[in-house]
Amino acid sequence: MQKLTLASISCALLVSSAPVFAENNAAIFSPTCTEWKSSVPVDVEKLDKLRKRAARERPSKGLSQTKNQFIVLLGKNLVGARDTLANYKNKLPKTSKGMVDLRDATLEGFNLSGLNLDNVDLSGAELNGANLSGSTFRGASLHKTELEGANLNNSNLSFANASSAELNNASLCQADLSSAEFEDAVLLGAYMKGAKLDRVRNISKAVYQNAQGILFFGLPVPAEN
Repeated sequence: MQKLTLASISCALLVSSAPVFAENNAAIFSPTCTEWKSSVPVDVEKLDKLRKRAARERPSKGLSQTKNQFIVLLGKNLVGARDTLANYKNKLPKTSKGMVDLRDATLEGFNLSGLNLDNVDLSGAELNGANLSGSTFRGASLHKTELEGANLNNSNLSFANASSAELNNASLCQADLSSAEFEDAVLLGAYMKGAKLDRVRNISKAVYQNAQGILFFGLPVPAEN
């Protein structure tokens, strides 16, 4: 197997059949991410219907908002959503595991940049074309989450569970994927320039076979079959 070096960056796909966009760049610690534009518009009509329904709901058990009300906040008021996640996360609906409950939420095309989504359960949620740049997902669940064409540039997914997630054509430039779980995740066409893959779990060995020097720190090369 070709020897990997720490003095280069590249992008790679986590599927062996996909083409690889490989780049070498001397400034490996400050790579420039390509411009990203969402190809998925927010369904304004659907969001407005949800807002009207959510307005009639009454939070219970000490919660500040219902799940639907929080989804509307994410779609309508990014500043308010950021404040809620930073200061009132304990007042949001939780799963049985104590995670903020956004399971199966429809958030396609939403601007969710710079949010603290640590320990949020987004299992099965639809986030295709969403702007998640600079957001943190440490310890979050992205199991079976749809993230096709999403912007995850400079995001932090360390220790997140992204098993069976769909990340086709997503941009993960400079994303921190340290110790994240990627079993059965699909990243066909994903852009991973400068992504940190330290101790990432169950990542396809096609990353190493097809790429020219992935940026990593102490990540063992998967064994050949």
